[in-house]
Amino acid sequence: MFLLRVSLIGFGLVFCSVYWLFQLDPFGGWAWTPSQSEYQLMIVGIYMVLGLMMIFQASRDPLRHALFIKFVIYSSVVHALIMFVQALMDSTERGHFLGDIPALIIAALVLQVLLRKQLAESPDDTN
Repeated sequence: MFLLRVSLIGFGLVFCSVYWLFQLDPFGGWAWTPSQSEYQLMIVGIYMVLGLMMIFQASRDPLRHALFIKFVIYSSVVHALIMFVQALMDSTERGHFLGDIPALIIAALVLQVLLRKQLAESPDDTN
């Protein structure tokens, strides 16, 4: 349970940092080219809420919030796949192969493995 809690807090902090990742984007792996501030602000808002809920809700009792954690996992995979296709189709977006695409896949994989392990160890059926 400890590793799942720590992962939720760590990835939650990354999700809350999306605004700064857009600003400090050294290789074009987080922000759109050219900059699209209105869309980026919407992403910042969504990821800030997800991150705060991961930190202050899900990390306190991960099994109780398993459905929310699964949403984070699956939405991260979908977001990464969409960005992957966009980066393939638009050469100005190739930096995403080094930025948000691997970050989202890593977060999804780690959370999936740890959640699945925790659910398997749980005495009650919260799957």
